[in-house]
Amino acid sequence: MDRCYKLKVLIIVLTCVLIPTSLIYSNELDTNSNTKASSVQSKTVKQQKREVINITNEELLLLSKLVAGEARGESYKGQVAVAAVVINRVKDPRFPNTIKDVIYQKNAFSVVKDGSINMQPTESAYTAAQEALYGNDPTNKAIYFWNPDIATCNWIKTLNPYMRIGNHVFAK
Repeated sequence: MDRCYKLKVLIIVLTCVLIPTSLIYSNELDTNSNTKASSVQSKTVKQQKREVINITNEELLLLSKLVAGEARGESYKGQVAVAAVVINRVKDPRFPNTIKDVIYQKNAFSVVKDGSINMQPTESAYTAAQEALYGNDPTNKAIYFWNPDIATCNWIKTLNPYMRIGNHVFAK
């Protein structure tokens, strides 16, 4: 990992600790408070990138759970990549237009089928989901990913993967 990438991740993590998630996603600040902390929060929120799609805190948690299950054992970049694929699907007219509907689309993700979608996400998975939400897409707009060593669907073999991150390959 290069130094700039590590710095970006650190900034995202610190932002998550310093600013409540509800403030980041609703962009609502307490305008009646004149405290120094509110001023700092206001400046930080204004400096934040905008989400590439609008989602609720519940959808962010669901996306984080999917990342934790599907990218278990993958690098941080691999986790961001999995989250980015889900977001790319929401933006693609061939797929449902919400995080929940994409994740629960029939046979779309193994973690839904095996029930591990219900496990608590790791901190890394949550941060990776946030980073993808704010535009980091290491897949360059992929809408499919799979592990070629364990994939069992025959139709997936008809896709043409164009990149690999960890154990996953990605296709458009």
